[in-house]
Amino acid sequence: MYICVCNGLNENTVREAARKNKGNQSAVKIYQTLGVKPQCGMCLCDAQNICDNEREDNRVS
Repeated sequence: MYICVCNGLNENTVREAARKNKGNQSAVKIYQTLGVKPQCGMCLCDAQNICDNEREDNRVS
């Protein structure tokens, strides 16, 4: 599923980037690591939820 249509980022891409950073960054910082910026901003809530989920998963592991 696409999370950011403007930048063509799918859920797997965002989730993988969040995992590499152990979920310890905001969605905007994750986008920066992927070399893009949020455009319209409609994706930020979903992207942040992915980052938060990855952070929680790292705490449990």
